[in-house]
Amino acid sequence: MITSTLPERRSLAQVRRARNARRVALSLLVLFVLCGAAGVFGTRTAERSASGGGFDVTVTYPAVTRPGHAVKYEVQVRRAGGFGGEPIRMRFAADYFDLFDENGFTPDPEAASADGDYDYFEFLPPLGEVFRVSVDTRVEPAVQRGRRGEVSVLDGSARPAVTVTYRTRVWP
Repeated sequence: MITSTLPERRSLAQVRRARNARRVALSLLVLFVLCGAAGVFGTRTAERSASGGGFDVTVTYPAVTRPGHAVKYEVQVRRAGGFGGEPIRMRFAADYFDLFDENGFTPDPEAASADGDYDYFEFLPPLGEVFRVSVDTRVEPAVQRGRRGEVSVLDGSARPAVTVTYRTRVWP
């Protein structure tokens, strides 16, 4: 018996189909590399704002990020006429910060508590009309999914005067 090492002959249609499949795969690979070079898969921050109860709140948060990346997270609270010496009470969605390795809040809160759903912080008021709190963070290396976040400024009766919601997406 004679055994040939030549490949079996293919029809012209099979050859064209294979060639077109290679072209499509190569085009997708080139597109993926170009998107990466353009920063499509990198970290991007966004801002969300809301007003209510005499407060204007703006949150700068990572809209899109990747595991292990350092990200900016900042909340700015503005109150016309200042804060009148009253502490600033804020509540954050507790599970949102599970995305991050937190290294600390700036400024440090004077008091902190949690109830499972929310983390509560109390800060000394600034001298002016604007208060900023930032969190030194990076995305946990094992995180593969994003989360919805929420921050509220609480009024004197510990109810939300204004709430800002946002979402962070995590690329693998």
